[in-house]
Amino acid sequence: MGLVTRARKRRLQVGESCGQEPPPGGADLISRLPDEILVSIIMLLPTNDAGRTQTLSRRWRPLWRSAPLNLEIEVESGHYDEQLHRSYRILSAHPGPVRRLYFNGPIFDFVLGYPTLNKLQELEMCIHGWDNPLPDSVLRFSPTIRVLTLSWGIRLPLKISSTLHFPQLKQLKIMHAKVTEGVLHGILSSCPVLEALQLEWLLGFRRLQISSPTLRSFAVSDSFECYGGKLEEVIVEYAPLLERLIPSVTDGFMIRVIQAPNLKTLGYLSRGISTFELGNVVFEKMVAVDLSNMMRSVKILALSNPSNLDVVTGFLKCFPCVEKLYIASYTEMTLENVQQHAPLECLDQHLKKLQIINYEKSAVNLVKFFVLNARVLESMKFVVCQGKCDAYWIASQLKKLRVNDRASRAGRFEFEANDKQFYNLVHKNHIHDLAMDPFAGSS
Repeated sequence: MGLVTRARKRRLQVGESCGQEPPPGGADLISRLPDEILVSIIMLLPTNDAGRTQTLSRRWRPLWRSAPLNLEIEVESGHYDEQLHRSYRILSAHPGPVRRLYFNGPIFDFVLGYPTLNKLQELEMCIHGWDNPLPDSVLRFSPTIRVLTLSWGIRLPLKISSTLHFPQLKQLKIMHAKVTEGVLHGILSSCPVLEALQLEWLLGFRRLQISSPTLRSFAVSDSFECYGGKLEEVIVEYAPLLERLIPSVTDGFMIRVIQAPNLKTLGYLSRGISTFELGNVVFEKMVAVDLSNMMRSVKILALSNPSNLDVVTGFLKCFPCVEKLYIASYTEMTLENVQQHAPLECLDQHLKKLQIINYEKSAVNLVKFFVLNARVLESMKFVVCQGKCDAYWIASQLKKLRVNDRASRAGRFEFEANDKQFYNLVHKNHIHDLAMDPFAGSS
């Protein structure tokens, strides 16, 4: 009886599970997968990589032609005709449907009118310039589109608010665009299943009111410009499924959340928000006006440049079940008697992760407060911005922080050096992916 090596045994098992004879050593096992799996692989690839799969084997050649296409068109200055011809060649060679279209540059009207785009599901358009009207040809995708991103210089004309209807749109992002309040409200009212909304640096209106039974993620920012009006007030009137609220504002901004009982992630909150109302919880310039109210659903909280320890503890009293806390600090705070403080439910039972961004410029006492009082803390991370972070410096900091007296014996401490500027360390990621922590990648 011949010996069967472990590798050969594995190949035998693979062949048996597919109902096929095991291939000879070195054979292409991936090409033996069912067509629907191979098509799924092709769908995940960028345009160029998906087209190259035709060269793998005869088995792959017809798959690319039938697989839904992810088409990326990025026009560089001086290469308009070249990109136009490339797009034409791809669409002519690919009779299958286009699933996703990414456009960066001047719009090719012939592309938007191509029949293979009839069932387009994702569209991202970046039209560089300013005050460029949204092409009418885009409106034909509204019955099938699920993800829509419009950015960089697009103007949404008045007429579209009465003609648009997005029955399947779940994710909408509009940034660096000009739009009136009526048009934006009209667009939002035409999205009955919208789950994720991101509005950044929009001009043309000052007030936004949202009421959505399906919305789960909402990110909003104001604009530095005042031409045509900038957003100053956001009211979330009714959002029973809203889990994530991510504002990014400069100054004089007001946010009112009347009904959002399921909110779990919140931040970065800053003094740029003049008034922040969340149900019965009210903050003015990050200072809690009434500490008698609580919202226990919030688990992730991010704060930008709190002025003192009372500001931080005020938030923890209003959100007593916070498990992850991010603090971005760029001014020093003088804190006294950090060990003598009234007990907080958050520190005694819930807070497991703390991250301090720009640690070297913040007061050591702010961190020491958590070291001495957070009883269930599992990890504490310090992002050191443009400063030394060698072993000797870290050892001196740990001594100042009194880590030997820490309240949580299981707590771990991590220092990370980063040479980026402060404002480049607090960017949010995965804003609409509810399975991801949007602030975890801030460093």
